Amino acid sequence: MAELVIYGRDSCGMCNNFKKECEKNNLKYKYLNIEDAAVKADMFRKVRACSWFKGGRFGLPLVDVYGNMQERPSLAFVLEAQNKLPKSSDVEKIKKQFKDLDANKDGTLDFNEMKKMMAALNSKLSEVQLQKLFCQADVNGNGKVELEEFIDFVMHGKQAVAKVLQEPPQGTPTATGVRDQWKKDVLEAHNAHRKNHSAPPLQWMDECYLSAKKQANLCQERSAMYHGTCSGPSGRHGQNIYWCSSPGSDAGEMVYAWYQEVNDPGYNFSDAKHTPGTGHFTQVVWKGTTHVGMALSEDGRFCVANYYPAGNVMGEFASNVLPLPDGAIGVSKGGVPIPAGAIKTTIVRKVVKAGDIEWGDASVLEVKAGEDKQAEIDLILGRCPFPYKDKIKEALAGGAQSVTISKQEEKDGPRIAIEVTIKQGYSTSRMRGQYGGG
Repeated sequence: MAELVIYGRDSCGMCNNFKKECEKNNLKYKYLNIEDAAVKADMFRKVRACSWFKGGRFGLPLVDVYGNMQERPSLAFVLEAQNKLPKSSDVEKIKKQFKDLDANKDGTLDFNEMKKMMAALNSKLSEVQLQKLFCQADVNGNGKVELEEFIDFVMHGKQAVAKVLQEPPQGTPTATGVRDQWKKDVLEAHNAHRKNHSAPPLQWMDECYLSAKKQANLCQERSAMYHGTCSGPSGRHGQNIYWCSSPGSDAGEMVYAWYQEVNDPGYNFSDAKHTPGTGHFTQVVWKGTTHVGMALSEDGRFCVANYYPAGNVMGEFASNVLPLPDGAIGVSKGGVPIPAGAIKTTIVRKVVKAGDIEWGDASVLEVKAGEDKQAEIDLILGRCPFPYKDKIKEALAGGAQSVTISKQEEKDGPRIAIEVTIKQGYSTSRMRGQYGGG
């Protein structure tokens, strides 16, 4: 059986009594003494991820079942938890699968490496649906799936605990300052595809942008792709979401990922209705939609587009999702029309792919406890719109051991990426933000 871990303190009577009860019931476990600094740090990292801790309560956590901490569990709970643990042989099989998928042998799995396994599980999943699954596995939110994350994802879903806690977005969404070039790129990408399906061009709408920006930041906060913030003063919005492992996708690349569902898994124009895996495509070309607003999350990894009026209305697909020219029902992966015939279609897709944005060298500043480097902090953060200065000041005043600031600027572009890592007590937290883009 895989190992059950119990945290405790040697000097604690409750812990010692609990150990005796476990031994009396022949419960096999690994006992870790939290008086050891390294063990205590690991425990607190996991404690911070617990719902009962976030709720304001605190009790000595004794049990960790693959990251699931419990406040003062009963013996019955521990026995039940042990029975749910996978066999060691099953874990070894998953480790071998991880090793086989790790093509570049760097000890982690990127999206393309994980994609092979996920697509094998369900060949009908669209690119965006595969992105959503990857986000569930990538608990750390670093664009890589590590072995511990992979085991937990395969066995239990998203249950691993992030080694570095990602702080939520710090900024306040606003429609002012959105670059005209971003708006232009968003509209051009959508309208080129809509033209192929006899749909009128979209116009930009700040209301949609604000809702999309809020939802993109919520996705960043949860490190997950999920829908929400789908309404505004004008009414209900439609919504599409995109994710990339690192900032860098342009508007054309992201809109194309939604549009390509017309080919994979494929939309049947002769049976016009909602079908799984094609909802992003149908919203992009929905004839009745007139406006769009598209925004990136603060860290640049999540993109959300809100549409008004909302598309994908049951019973209205035939009149709003019109076929490609010449009666084609789609295009094969190799570009062959289905059925055969010339398709006069223009696909806007730039060469730039997710994560391929060219960044300059990183500028890094480390501030240790007791050091006065306010001038250097002000210099490296510059005109950063997020309240990182206040967070850093608060952390250092609160006894943080160190604060590391990393800044990168896009070569020949307007984007700037900031990453702040704070080591405080027994935990490490990180804030990431990108500005100057969408």
